[in-house]
Amino acid sequence: MSRRLLNLINNNQPQLPANKKFLTDVMSCIERTEQEGRRKGSNYYKPSSLHCMRNMYFTRTKAPQDPETVEYNSTGMADTGTARHEALQNALLNMQKMGYDWKYLDVAEYVKEKQKFGKCKSLIVKGTQGAETHLIDTALNLSFRCDGIIRRISTNEDYLWEFKNVVSFKYNQLDNHCLEQHHNQVICYCTVLDLDKAFVMYENRDICTLEVPEVFEVTQDMKNWLCNYISECEGYVERMIAPPKTEDTKNCRFCRYKNICGKVG
Repeated sequence: MSRRLLNLINNNQPQLPANKKFLTDVMSCIERTEQEGRRKGSNYYKPSSLHCMRNMYFTRTKAPQDPETVEYNSTGMADTGTARHEALQNALLNMQKMGYDWKYLDVAEYVKEKQKFGKCKSLIVKGTQGAETHLIDTALNLSFRCDGIIRRISTNEDYLWEFKNVVSFKYNQLDNHCLEQHHNQVICYCTVLDLDKAFVMYENRDICTLEVPEVFEVTQDMKNWLCNYISECEGYVERMIAPPKTEDTKNCRFCRYKNICGKVG
Protein backbone atom coordinates (compact mmCIF):
# COMPACT_ATOMS: atom_id res chain seq x y z
CA MET A 1 0.00 0.00 0.00
CA SER A 2 1.46 3.36 -1.05
CA ARG A 3 1.85 6.40 1.20
CA ARG A 4 -0.59 8.29 -1.04
CA LEU A 5 -3.27 5.66 -0.48
CA LEU A 6 -2.60 5.68 3.24
CA ASN A 7 -3.00 9.46 3.30
CA LEU A 8 -6.30 9.20 1.42
CA ILE A 9 -7.54 6.64 3.90
CA ASN A 10 -6.49 8.82 6.84
CA ASN A 11 -7.93 12.01 5.37
CA ASN A 12 -11.19 10.67 4.02
CA GLN A 13 -12.00 8.03 6.60
CA PRO A 14 -11.11 9.46 10.04
CA GLN A 15 -13.11 6.74 11.80
CA LEU A 16 -11.30 3.69 10.50
CA PRO A 17 -12.17 0.23 11.77
CA ALA A 18 -9.68 -0.91 14.39
CA ASN A 19 -8.03 -3.47 12.08
CA LYS A 20 -7.42 -0.89 9.32
CA LYS A 21 -6.21 1.71 11.81
CA PHE A 22 -3.78 -0.85 13.23
CA LEU A 23 -2.52 -1.73 9.73
CA THR A 24 -1.91 1.87 8.65
CA ASP A 25 -0.20 2.76 11.92
CA VAL A 26 2.14 -0.26 11.74
CA MET A 27 3.15 0.65 8.17
CA SER A 28 3.63 4.30 9.12
CA CYS A 29 5.78 3.33 12.11
CA ILE A 30 7.99 1.10 9.94
CA GLU A 31 8.49 3.94 7.44
CA ARG A 32 9.37 6.44 10.18
CA THR A 33 11.74 4.01 11.89
CA GLU A 34 13.55 3.39 8.60
CA GLN A 35 13.74 7.13 7.86
CA GLU A 36 15.14 8.00 11.30
CA GLY A 37 17.60 5.10 11.22
CA ARG A 38 19.24 6.03 7.93
CA ARG A 39 22.75 7.40 8.27
CA LYS A 40 24.05 10.42 6.41
CA GLY A 41 25.93 9.29 3.33
CA SER A 42 29.71 9.57 3.11
CA ASN A 43 31.66 11.19 0.27
CA TYR A 44 33.24 7.92 -0.82
CA TYR A 45 32.36 6.49 -4.21
CA LYS A 46 29.77 3.71 -4.12
CA PRO A 47 30.31 0.81 -6.59
CA SER A 48 26.57 0.65 -7.31
CA SER A 49 26.64 4.28 -8.50
CA LEU A 50 29.49 4.05 -11.01
CA HIS A 51 27.00 4.16 -13.88
CA CYS A 52 27.01 7.98 -13.77
CA MET A 53 30.15 10.09 -13.27
CA ARG A 54 28.03 13.11 -12.47
CA ASN A 55 26.41 11.24 -9.58
CA MET A 56 29.91 10.21 -8.45
CA TYR A 57 31.04 13.84 -8.56
CA PHE A 58 28.11 15.05 -6.46
CA THR A 59 28.80 12.28 -3.93
CA ARG A 60 32.47 13.20 -3.61
CA THR A 61 31.74 16.93 -3.27
CA LYS A 62 28.97 16.34 -0.69
CA ALA A 63 26.35 18.06 -2.79
CA PRO A 64 22.92 18.42 -1.16
CA GLN A 65 20.66 15.45 -1.82
CA ASP A 66 16.99 15.62 -2.72
CA PRO A 67 14.52 14.92 0.10
CA GLU A 68 13.82 11.21 0.36
CA THR A 69 10.48 9.59 1.05
CA VAL A 70 10.62 6.14 2.56
CA GLU A 71 7.90 3.79 1.31
CA TYR A 72 6.82 0.76 3.33
CA ASN A 73 6.96 -1.50 0.25
CA SER A 74 10.57 -0.64 -0.59
CA THR A 75 11.59 -1.11 3.04
CA GLY A 76 9.93 -4.51 3.11
CA MET A 77 11.62 -5.63 -0.11
CA ALA A 78 15.02 -4.55 1.23
CA ASP A 79 14.41 -6.44 4.47
CA THR A 80 13.41 -9.54 2.51
CA GLY A 81 16.62 -9.38 0.46
CA THR A 82 18.70 -8.99 3.62
CA ALA A 83 17.02 -11.96 5.30
CA ARG A 84 17.54 -14.18 2.25
CA HIS A 85 21.16 -13.04 2.03
CA GLU A 86 21.81 -14.05 5.60
CA ALA A 87 20.09 -17.43 5.11
CA LEU A 88 22.25 -18.20 2.09
CA GLN A 89 25.38 -17.09 3.90
CA ASN A 90 24.60 -19.55 6.69
CA ALA A 91 24.37 -22.34 4.10
CA LEU A 92 27.70 -21.32 2.58
CA LEU A 93 29.35 -21.36 6.01
CA ASN A 94 28.34 -25.03 6.38
CA MET A 95 29.49 -26.26 2.97
CA GLN A 96 33.06 -27.24 3.85
CA LYS A 97 32.16 -29.20 6.98
CA MET A 98 29.43 -30.99 5.04
CA GLY A 99 31.99 -32.23 2.55
CA TYR A 100 31.38 -29.87 -0.35
CA ASP A 101 34.28 -28.51 -2.42
CA TRP A 102 33.65 -24.93 -1.30
CA LYS A 103 34.78 -22.82 1.62
CA TYR A 104 33.27 -19.50 2.66
CA LEU A 105 36.12 -17.15 3.55
CA ASP A 106 36.06 -14.57 6.29
CA VAL A 107 36.50 -11.34 4.30
CA ALA A 108 38.48 -9.57 7.03
CA GLU A 109 40.89 -12.52 7.34
CA TYR A 110 41.16 -12.71 3.55
CA VAL A 111 42.19 -9.03 3.38
CA LYS A 112 44.68 -9.48 6.22
CA GLU A 113 46.26 -12.45 4.44
CA LYS A 114 46.48 -10.53 1.15
CA GLN A 115 48.16 -7.60 2.87
CA LYS A 116 50.91 -9.90 4.17
CA PHE A 117 51.94 -10.33 0.52
CA GLY A 118 51.66 -6.66 -0.42
CA LYS A 119 48.15 -6.87 -1.92
CA CYS A 120 45.02 -4.91 -0.97
CA LYS A 121 47.22 -2.50 1.00
CA SER A 122 44.78 0.40 0.66
CA LEU A 123 41.82 -1.62 2.00
CA ILE A 124 40.46 -0.95 5.47
CA VAL A 125 37.99 -3.34 7.11
CA LYS A 126 35.44 -1.21 8.94
CA GLY A 127 33.43 -4.09 10.38
CA THR A 128 30.48 -6.33 9.59
CA GLN A 129 26.78 -5.64 9.33
CA GLY A 130 24.63 -8.72 9.08
CA ALA A 131 26.01 -10.85 6.26
CA GLU A 132 28.15 -8.07 4.77
CA THR A 133 31.66 -6.78 5.47
CA HIS A 134 32.12 -3.02 5.20
CA LEU A 135 35.32 -2.09 3.34
CA ILE A 136 36.93 1.21 2.40
CA ASP A 137 39.61 1.54 -0.27
CA THR A 138 41.59 4.70 0.47
CA ALA A 139 43.39 4.70 -2.88
CA LEU A 140 40.22 4.77 -4.99
CA ASN A 141 38.02 6.51 -2.38
CA LEU A 142 35.54 3.63 -2.44
CA SER A 143 33.18 2.45 0.27
CA PHE A 144 31.27 -0.79 -0.16
CA ARG A 145 29.88 -3.86 1.57
CA CYS A 146 31.16 -7.21 0.38
CA ASP A 147 28.77 -10.17 0.44
CA GLY A 148 31.51 -12.77 0.59
CA ILE A 149 34.41 -14.65 -0.96
CA ILE A 150 34.21 -18.33 -1.89
CA ARG A 151 37.19 -20.69 -2.28
CA ARG A 152 37.06 -23.87 -4.35
CA ILE A 153 39.07 -26.18 -2.13
CA SER A 154 40.27 -28.60 -4.84
CA THR A 155 41.76 -25.83 -7.02
CA ASN A 156 42.46 -23.17 -4.38
CA GLU A 157 40.66 -20.63 -6.58
CA ASP A 158 38.89 -17.70 -4.96
CA TYR A 159 35.70 -16.14 -6.26
CA LEU A 160 33.81 -13.02 -5.26
CA TRP A 161 30.30 -13.93 -4.13
CA GLU A 162 27.67 -11.28 -4.77
CA PHE A 163 24.00 -11.88 -4.00
CA LYS A 164 21.14 -10.14 -5.83
CA ASN A 165 17.50 -10.54 -4.85
CA VAL A 166 15.50 -9.46 -7.92
CA VAL A 167 11.94 -9.50 -9.24
CA SER A 168 10.85 -12.01 -11.88
CA PHE A 169 11.14 -9.48 -14.70
CA LYS A 170 14.86 -8.99 -14.00
CA TYR A 171 15.50 -12.65 -13.23
CA ASN A 172 14.04 -13.72 -16.57
CA GLN A 173 16.53 -11.46 -18.39
CA LEU A 174 19.61 -13.37 -17.18
CA ASP A 175 19.99 -15.69 -20.21
CA ASN A 176 23.31 -17.17 -18.98
CA HIS A 177 24.78 -13.72 -18.27
CA CYS A 178 24.91 -11.39 -15.30
CA LEU A 179 22.74 -8.32 -15.66
CA GLU A 180 24.65 -5.42 -17.19
CA GLN A 181 23.60 -3.11 -14.38
CA HIS A 182 25.79 -5.15 -12.01
CA HIS A 183 28.94 -5.34 -14.15
CA ASN A 184 30.67 -2.22 -12.82
CA GLN A 185 29.96 -3.19 -9.25
CA VAL A 186 31.53 -6.64 -9.69
CA ILE A 187 34.54 -5.16 -11.53
CA CYS A 188 34.99 -2.74 -8.67
CA TYR A 189 34.90 -5.40 -5.95
CA CYS A 190 37.27 -7.71 -7.81
CA THR A 191 39.71 -4.88 -8.47
CA VAL A 192 40.15 -3.84 -4.86
CA LEU A 193 40.03 -7.43 -3.51
CA ASP A 194 42.60 -8.79 -5.98
CA LEU A 195 40.11 -11.25 -7.50
CA ASP A 196 39.62 -12.26 -11.12
CA LYS A 197 36.39 -14.24 -10.99
CA ALA A 198 32.96 -13.80 -9.46
CA PHE A 199 29.79 -15.73 -8.79
CA VAL A 200 26.82 -13.38 -8.97
CA MET A 201 23.96 -15.35 -7.42
CA TYR A 202 20.49 -14.18 -8.36
CA GLU A 203 17.35 -15.13 -6.50
CA ASN A 204 13.90 -14.65 -7.96
CA ARG A 205 12.21 -12.70 -5.21
CA ASP A 206 8.76 -13.94 -6.24
CA ILE A 207 9.36 -17.71 -6.23
CA CYS A 208 12.80 -18.07 -4.56
CA THR A 209 14.60 -19.84 -7.42
CA LEU A 210 18.39 -19.41 -7.57
CA GLU A 211 20.73 -18.94 -10.52
CA VAL A 212 24.43 -18.24 -11.04
CA PRO A 213 24.34 -17.47 -14.78
CA GLU A 214 28.10 -17.52 -15.44
CA VAL A 215 31.56 -17.26 -14.00
CA PHE A 216 32.03 -13.53 -14.37
CA GLU A 217 35.68 -13.02 -15.33
CA VAL A 218 37.25 -9.66 -14.55
CA THR A 219 40.23 -8.94 -16.79
CA GLN A 220 43.13 -6.58 -16.20
CA ASP A 221 41.72 -4.31 -18.90
CA MET A 222 38.48 -4.04 -16.90
CA LYS A 223 40.43 -3.19 -13.76
CA ASN A 224 42.48 -0.57 -15.63
CA TRP A 225 39.26 0.94 -16.98
CA LEU A 226 37.86 1.24 -13.45
CA CYS A 227 40.96 2.96 -12.10
CA ASN A 228 41.08 5.36 -15.04
CA TYR A 229 37.34 6.08 -14.74
CA ILE A 230 37.64 6.99 -11.06
CA SER A 231 40.80 8.99 -11.75
CA GLU A 232 38.92 10.98 -14.39
CA CYS A 233 36.17 11.78 -11.92
CA GLU A 234 38.74 12.80 -9.30
CA GLY A 235 40.04 15.31 -11.86
CA TYR A 236 36.60 16.93 -11.99
CA VAL A 237 36.45 16.92 -8.18
CA GLU A 238 39.83 18.66 -7.90
CA ARG A 239 38.71 21.35 -10.36
CA MET A 240 35.22 21.53 -8.78
CA ILE A 241 33.67 21.22 -12.23
CA ALA A 242 30.75 18.83 -12.72
CA PRO A 243 31.21 16.22 -15.47
CA PRO A 244 28.91 16.38 -18.51
CA LYS A 245 25.41 15.01 -18.07
CA THR A 246 24.94 11.38 -18.97
CA GLU A 247 23.06 10.43 -22.10
CA ASP A 248 21.83 7.25 -20.42
CA THR A 249 19.01 8.63 -18.28
CA LYS A 250 17.43 5.36 -17.13
CA ASN A 251 19.06 5.69 -13.71
CA CYS A 252 18.03 9.32 -13.23
CA ARG A 253 14.65 8.29 -11.84
CA PHE A 254 16.12 7.09 -8.55
CA CYS A 255 18.99 9.60 -8.34
CA ARG A 256 19.19 11.71 -5.16
CA TYR A 257 20.89 14.59 -7.00
CA LYS A 258 18.22 15.54 -9.57
CA ASN A 259 17.72 19.06 -8.18
CA ILE A 260 21.35 20.12 -8.16
CA CYS A 261 22.06 18.28 -11.40
CA GLY A 262 19.39 20.38 -13.11
CA LYS A 263 20.94 23.61 -11.79
CA VAL A 264 24.58 22.87 -12.63
CA GLY A 265 25.70 23.14 -16.26
